Amino acid sequence: METFPSYVKIRLEGFAEKRESALLRSETESGPPKQARIKSRVLVTRAVRLRLETKANYLAFVAWFSTNINEGADWFLWTDPVSGTVREARFSEGGLNAAPLAGTLGYWEISSTIETWG
Repeated sequence: METFPSYVKIRLEGFAEKRESALLRSETESGPPKQARIKSRVLVTRAVRLRLETKANYLAFVAWFSTNINEGADWFLWTDPVSGTVREARFSEGGLNAAPLAGTLGYWEISSTIETWG
């Protein structure tokens, strides 16, 4: 399995996590709704902003994304910045938004979402 490139930095600005629900909620005729856990694990989606500090790193990342993980369809090993644990991850829906920073093509930022099993 591929490993997330070590030269890519995850920015804390804009970082967010969202856990999908593991519950089934049912309205009742009277009283509070009932809830039951129906999933043993859930997907956690993380909004990420990735920083690449050279044009060469940006081009290498795009090549890795395109070839090694099949345009984001395949899973890869990624170190969760919150827990520090290595998890299997993938890019949600395969999309990347890239833009150069500071008016130069030397620094790049990529916005996307990464999902893991929580």
